[in-house]
Parts: sequence; C-alpha cells; structure tokens
Amino acid sequence: MRRAGCGGAGVAAGLRLDGSSRRPAEQPHLASTMEVRVAKMHFWQGGNKISIEKKDDTAVLRAPDVESAFRAAEKARVNIGSLKSLGGGLVKLQIRSELDDAMARLRTDHVVHHLYHTAGQPEDEVIITDTFYLKFKPGTGDERIAQILRDDSLDVVRALGEETLLVRVTDATGRNAIKASNAAAEREEIEYAEPNIVHDLSPSSPAPTDPLFRHQWHLAAPEDGPDLVKGADIAVLGAWAVTRGSREVVVAIADDGFDLTHPDLNAPNKIRGRLNIVLRGNSELDVRDDVMPREGDYHGTPCAGVAVAEANGQGTVGVAPGCSLLAVRFPLKQMSDAQLAEMFEKISAKADVVSCSWAVGPTNRPVSSYLHGLIARLARSGGRRGRGLVFCVAAGNNNCPIKEPENQSTYTFRTSEGRIVDYSGPIHRWIAAHPDVITVSASTSLKARAAYSCWGEQVSVCAPSSNFDELERVVVRGRGITTTDNEGTGPRGEYTPGSRYTSRFGGTSSATPTVAGVCALMISANPDLTATQVRQILCQTADKDLVIDSETEVRRPGHFDARGFSLWFGHGKVNATKAVAAAAAMNG
Repeated sequence: MRRAGCGGAGVAAGLRLDGSSRRPAEQPHLASTMEVRVAKMHFWQGGNKISIEKKDDTAVLRAPDVESAFRAAEKARVNIGSLKSLGGGLVKLQIRSELDDAMARLRTDHVVHHLYHTAGQPEDEVIITDTFYLKFKPGTGDERIAQILRDDSLDVVRALGEETLLVRVTDATGRNAIKASNAAAEREEIEYAEPNIVHDLSPSSPAPTDPLFRHQWHLAAPEDGPDLVKGADIAVLGAWAVTRGSREVVVAIADDGFDLTHPDLNAPNKIRGRLNIVLRGNSELDVRDDVMPREGDYHGTPCAGVAVAEANGQGTVGVAPGCSLLAVRFPLKQMSDAQLAEMFEKISAKADVVSCSWAVGPTNRPVSSYLHGLIARLARSGGRRGRGLVFCVAAGNNNCPIKEPENQSTYTFRTSEGRIVDYSGPIHRWIAAHPDVITVSASTSLKARAAYSCWGEQVSVCAPSSNFDELERVVVRGRGITTTDNEGTGPRGEYTPGSRYTSRFGGTSSATPTVAGVCALMISANPDLTATQVRQILCQTADKDLVIDSETEVRRPGHFDARGFSLWFGHGKVNATKAVAAAAAMNG
C-alpha cells in the first residue's frame, strides 16, 4: 500500500526505524496473574473502551487466500482444523496444537495475530488488522509526530487529514495493533488511537433459510472454495435488501413441462398462469392448461426454480422468489415461426419478462421478417404493463459465434440427439441475434468463460452457470447450479433421479433465467421501467472483473475493449445489487 505523509512535509512517508518498545515480561507460572492480565485487555473504538479476551484455539494469518494460508501452516508444521477467509488478505486458522507455539512457528515467515472476542462473549469475534488510526491533538507539530512514529516503529499507510493517520505496526513495533494503539493512547499528544477492526457485516435482508441456499453459489459466493472464486455470483443479497420481488411482476418460462406441485413452486398466488401449447398443423395452435411434465420433459422445472423458486424455508430459492410464474409448455422441436409468434403474443399479455433457454445450433437461421418485427414491437410496447416485454434469450452452448454471415470456419458441435457434426457456413442463431432481446452467455464458478458458451457482438451480459465441454475433449473445472428438479418422470426427465432437487443444472439454459430473475427484481423495485431501460441498466451495472480465460478454444478474443464490451461476456457479469439499486433510483 502507498505510504503518505501527514500535514506538512515534516512527516516523511513510510517512516520505519527500530524503537525501544518491548513486550512486557511473561509470567506463565502465575495463573492468577495471567487471568488478571486477560481481564484487563481492551481496545478503544469511538471513544468507548471495549473489554476483550483472546481465543485460545484460533489465530489470524495475513495471507492472500485460504490456499496460501494452508501452505503456510503446512510449511510451519502447524496442525490446523479449519480455515476461513476473512477478506482483506486475512485468513482465520483454527489450531489444534498449542496456540502460542503454533503462532511462533508461523511468525518465522508470516504476520499472525491472536483472534479476540468480546469479554464473556466467545462468539462475538474481534478481528484485528495490522493497522490502527492515530489522531494527534492540534498543535502537536510535524517533528513531534515524526518522533512518535519513530519511537513506536510505525509505518504511515495513509494521511487522512486533520492530524489523523492510518498507521501499520512493523516487526520492530513488537506488538499487534491493539496493544500498539493502547500504548499510543497513553501519550499526551494523542487525541485517540483505535485499531482498524474487520467487521463481519450482514445484509439488512437476511439470507434465506432454505437449506440448499448455501449450495447456490451463483446467488451468493462470499468466499473462495473448491472450484469456486469469491465474487463469481450475481450479488443477489444486496438486491434482496431492496426487494425479493413482487407477486405483481410475472416471469414467463417458456420451455418443456413444469412440476407445479413442487414445494418451491407451489406457493400461494405463485402461479399466474399455465399455457400448454398444442399445435394444430404447422401454423396454428391451441392452448390448454396442463403443463405437467410428460415423458422426456426435463428442462422447465429447473429453469423455473432458478428464476423464481419460493423462499419458504425448504429446498432452494430463486433469484426473484417473490415474483409470480407463468408456466409455458411448448414442443421445442416442432414450432414454426408463426406458432412461436402467436405464443409470444399470448405470453406478452400475461408477463413482464420471458425467459427462453433454448437455441438453434450453428446454422444460418435468420429470424423471419414478421417474427423479427413482432419481437421488436413487443419489446417496445408489449408486456402486461404495456412498457415492453423483457426478452431474455440463451446465447447457446455450442462454442460458436451467434451471428457471423461471412463465416468460413468449421465448428464442431453435438446435436440434441447426441451426434457430433461439423458446420462451416454462415451463422445466424435466430432470435439470439435479435437487437431487442437480452442475449445471455455464461461464466463459471471460477469467474471465467464457460467452455461451451457462444459469443459475439450480440451478447448483452453473462451470468454464472456450470462448466462443461459438450464434445468431451477436455476436462473442465467449475460447479453446477443447484435448483428444482422433476422426480419420477423417467430416465430422460430428471437431472438427479429420486430427488426433487439437483446440483447438475447449467449451460446458458441456467444463465438465462438467472438474468430473467434479476430483471423481475428491477421491475419490482420500479414498475415504471420500460424493457429498454431494464436492458440498459443491466448492461451499465454489469461487473467486468472476469478472468479472460477459456478451457476450450475460442476464435475471437474475450478482453473488454474501449467500449467496455467483451465478445465472450457482453457488458459483463450481471450484478443484481447494482442493477436493482439503479432501477430503484429511477423511481419517481
């Protein structure tokens, strides 16, 4: 960290000299003395004296991540029970051996501190850093300030103005930031000296109690884990502090069958409608209301759960658990443009957002002029509010461009029947290339490109999902998506047989209802938004701190250009907290 001076030029940046301070003499043979010393430990915060005690089995190590901390403990031959990242380059270690000996071993190569807790409250942990705030009384003068810093062997991290510094203890200081700040507070020149404490904050809106929520990393990934990078999620907890969604906002999932008896979908006023599309010839259709899964239907129930699964204390939770569901079952392999157009019109009359987790393979399938015009019109003035139907469309899973009319490259992909075929002609992936839809690509639990994800100028945003290579040529890393599942619908009707939940869902099929759920939260926060505004906000608030890496070959680079756009990730990974905050700020 950059070092700075204080006030005038008299306080040099980064002063660090050996001082005369020493640790007080230890008296381990006197138990009563130790008890008295522990009882008198304290620190100051906001002018308040906080009594604290040391935890007898835990230390805090300065390390960039859990893996580095594990290696440090292994090298020091310290027996640890568990590790937890605290953020800010600190890792909490539970130590199974004698604590002081273990800390002495670790201190050979690393900075390590005791973990404290509020006196009498073992669960109320006080996590210290190696820095503290030091405010000098007016008129102290630069020379005296510099002398005090030298005497206590403190480095200046930052000058904060008004005679206040953020300082760091050094090896020569000989004590941690709590002890050093307490010693500094005794000086007559000091107005206050208070340690820089790490705060374990919780959102104003508590996390759901649904037991599988902890496995739904795509919603909240607060720390690193196996095949998981902190921040790979959509940051939904901050959005939920504003809204978990309104029943007045309807998300349509257009897919195969839906198990609406599922406990995460069967909630009061949850289901706004059931549309089972039955074809008549190749241009007309009938609508019935039985959307339950038939043999071979496997996709609709997981998609619905990703978007809107109820927060009810059981199972999973969706991105927008408070919103309503319009379940639209249709035959994916048989619909003509005219029938799809009619289906979209029926959806538009009942829904605010539609999620389309399906696509054509690498092929030349431009949208018909009529369907193109209809989607444009519905996106502008359709939807049940008349402010535009928000279309969320999957980019596809074939690792190819979404639109490349002059394509001459050969793309190998697996068909829905499982055959591996090559394609080398012009590419136009149908409605995924429409300029008025939100086209969604996929990132992984490692914040990288999903190996299958299609790409191009048409991508709006990406959302976290699973990782796989559809050609099975490489082994890829990444976690799957935990969501609702069918049960008892046969070998091709469920992801995890014998369970109503699965952790095996993914693809752009999961990324798309994730984005649809965020759009529903935005409209819940501000019902006056147009579909165009939803799309703009979503793109403007997306995160770009993604890893420009792919485990399969991509024939175009994925870096963010001067426009802030990536062919792989569009405008970035959707951020629910930022998007909902921006939407709410526009209200009124």
